[in-house]
Amino acid sequence: VPEGLEGNAYVNVAFVRAADSPEIFVSPLSYAVAPFTIDRSQRQLKLDIETPERARPGEELAIRYRSETPAKLLIIAVDEGILQVADHATPAPLNHFLRKRALQVRTQQMLDLILPEYRLLLERSASGGDMLARSAMMEAALGSNLNPFARAVEKPVAFWSGLLDADPQAREYRVTLPEHFNGQLRIMAVAVSAQAMASVEQHTLVRAPFVLSPNAPLMVAPGDEFTLSVGVANMLEGGGEGLPIRVALSSDEGLTILGDSEHLLGLDTGSEGRVEFRLRAGEVPGGQTLHLRASHDETVSRRSTSLSIRPALPYQTSLLGGRSESGKAELSLPRQLLPQLAEQQLSASASPLVLSTGLLRYLEHFPHGCTEQLVSQVFPLIGLGQHAGYAPQRAEFEQRIAAMLQSLRSRQQADGGFVLWPGQRASDPELSLYVAHFLLAARQQGHAVPSDMLNPLLGQLRRLAQQPQQDLEQARQRASAIYLLIRNGEVMNNQLVHLHEGLQREHAEDWQTTLLASYLAASYQLLRKQSEAEALIGRYRPQPDGAARHLFQDRLSQDAQHLYLLAQHFPQRLAGLPTQRLDALLDPILAGEINTHSAAWSILALGAWGKAVLGSSGVEAITMEQRLADSWQALETLPQPFVHASPSVEAQALRLQGQGPLFYQLVQAGFERELPEQALRQGLEIQREYLDNEGNIIDTALLPALSQRERGSDVSLRDGTIRVGQELTVRLRLRSTDQRQHQQVAVIDLLPGGFAVERDSLPREPQFGILPMPRPAPETAIYPPPGGWQPDYVDIREDRVVLYGSFGPELSTIEYKVRATAAGQFIVPPAYAEAMYDHRVRAHDKPGKIRVKQD
Repeated sequence: VPEGLEGNAYVNVAFVRAADSPEIFVSPLSYAVAPFTIDRSQRQLKLDIETPERARPGEELAIRYRSETPAKLLIIAVDEGILQVADHATPAPLNHFLRKRALQVRTQQMLDLILPEYRLLLERSASGGDMLARSAMMEAALGSNLNPFARAVEKPVAFWSGLLDADPQAREYRVTLPEHFNGQLRIMAVAVSAQAMASVEQHTLVRAPFVLSPNAPLMVAPGDEFTLSVGVANMLEGGGEGLPIRVALSSDEGLTILGDSEHLLGLDTGSEGRVEFRLRAGEVPGGQTLHLRASHDETVSRRSTSLSIRPALPYQTSLLGGRSESGKAELSLPRQLLPQLAEQQLSASASPLVLSTGLLRYLEHFPHGCTEQLVSQVFPLIGLGQHAGYAPQRAEFEQRIAAMLQSLRSRQQADGGFVLWPGQRASDPELSLYVAHFLLAARQQGHAVPSDMLNPLLGQLRRLAQQPQQDLEQARQRASAIYLLIRNGEVMNNQLVHLHEGLQREHAEDWQTTLLASYLAASYQLLRKQSEAEALIGRYRPQPDGAARHLFQDRLSQDAQHLYLLAQHFPQRLAGLPTQRLDALLDPILAGEINTHSAAWSILALGAWGKAVLGSSGVEAITMEQRLADSWQALETLPQPFVHASPSVEAQALRLQGQGPLFYQLVQAGFERELPEQALRQGLEIQREYLDNEGNIIDTALLPALSQRERGSDVSLRDGTIRVGQELTVRLRLRSTDQRQHQQVAVIDLLPGGFAVERDSLPREPQFGILPMPRPAPETAIYPPPGGWQPDYVDIREDRVVLYGSFGPELSTIEYKVRATAAGQFIVPPAYAEAMYDHRVRAHDKPGKIRVKQD
């Protein structure tokens, strides 16, 4: 055996026929291969670990270890159940380094190392080629539609020690076992020295003398009453028959125990029993912990479990703004919020750019996450980062932009375009243009935009720039694509002239007052064709509400884009901008009539306008006050980025005073204090029913809004009491009430306490529990579709189901299953629906109550 050969090897014997052999039927080449193993003893480290055969939850587990020679050691302890599910074997590092290797032939060439890569030369010679480095930022985790008052989740049992020193002297490593764990624990140790390595394993049975298995609801609403059911198993060795076991409960301050907090239970060794405690949820939301104690004489077992007290309403953000020519204003707070997670901010300034602070808050708190909404949260930061008032937040802005650049990868399709929801197949041209605008603006500001994401998207834009337009909407998309490609440094003169001539020929003067003309003017300006640019840019006029065909392009979005293009490419025109034109942009913002797309463009427009016209301004002298009870109190104000203050949630009114005309805006984000008393129908109607297995509607004390004729004469109504473990069907019914087709509607269905979603009853993606459902394009869609309504996207959370889709005048029905997991009386939260791109369209039904009994 050759010196230095270790582990596994092969013997290869080959016979080659002699060149002068006359035997023509003899094989020219014959060979045979045989594997063999070489002794490994010099590479095997002698390692020992000792663990107790049994241990108790909540106590320390002592692991003793030693090695034959000095070595570095790692100890890992994992629940055997987890390892069985994962089919995980104890690591064997020596097998990895001395594994068998496949016989293979490897061919190498070095021509590509000599000749330069032509593609890379092109990229580096193009504009922005030095920004091709990929961002290393991890994708930021989004808390969209999550219950913020999270309960403490019992973590899987898995420990690791970190590197330890081992030698012939016995050493000890201690780890505290969690109270909730009962089961088999596998303890593994891996060690390595300068010349050898080893791994060993031991097993310890972790079992409490009294095993407690609590069954509590995952979440409840303030005021809910529920039953905590606790299974008790007597595993005390030698305990005998009828062993008296005292089970006691204590809880955090947010929960009130109704009735006895202790029960006495007689159990034989090896038998099980059950006790029940009644509790009421307090009015303060938050995670709550229940502490259980089972004892007999000196023998004690403990176990904790937790639940969430969560408001029976979703988190909402609203804006209220105005202007005062006198510099004085007084306003009442339209919403009364719970103090938990509430955010109230009043901002004021002589500059309308102050409105961007409220718009940013609106975007940050927006609970949904389609691609447009995610991009809109960070796109405005590119412009605001250049303003002196936002200098302290510049580093945070850059981190958020870098994270977004990475997260966009999962939304890009093979054709280079982007989809609204993950998993959809057909890219959306309007969305792709919006993402391209963001990427090019980010690259222009020095951010590292990945070329392998931008280049395919530019290819999609080239196809859009050459498509024949059938109407002005497609012509606007084509003009936007041409503008972005020219901004990228590409030559698009022919496409621009061809589009302009086609519009003049086919649409006469209809297009010259639209956003389409603004994009053409900006393109001409980039090409230094000032006469053509000046002839078009001044003709834009705000379009009437409802004139745009695309969902994103409402009046505010178009006005903001025009102002943005004006500030970017025609700054000399801003000084003479008519006041009415700026008012047309500001009025819907002050009234809170916004969506994510229009909010992002408004921030970009105000930022570009403010940079070109206003310049930097000093600290403004503005005072703010709040009325608490019957007295006015001064609010502490902060100067940057604009004068702002945070009023108390107990405030009844606010007032402010400056030295001249002011713009002001109030942001309120949080949970409403009170449940709504009546259903709301504004362009939409939503109604929810719970049905048992026989199709009977469960009476939740507040009957649905639909008539008996619409519900069906054969549907009966039964008492709203069900039993633990019973499965119910949730039926949501929606329709528009204004005879319009509403797209991108978010439906939020909060579950009552003590219920859990049967995930298999909703379409879902196997890994994440969500599944986008493709549907026909709006112009070809049939409502309701054949086979029933289908959502664009489904998001299943622990305490809610969120669906996204489109609804028309016809009744659309959504059904899924829930299961009662705990007994009690629970508030039924109202179901919500809102059009994400039309603030006027929203609905919710009335709350109710449902009762669940123990079997």
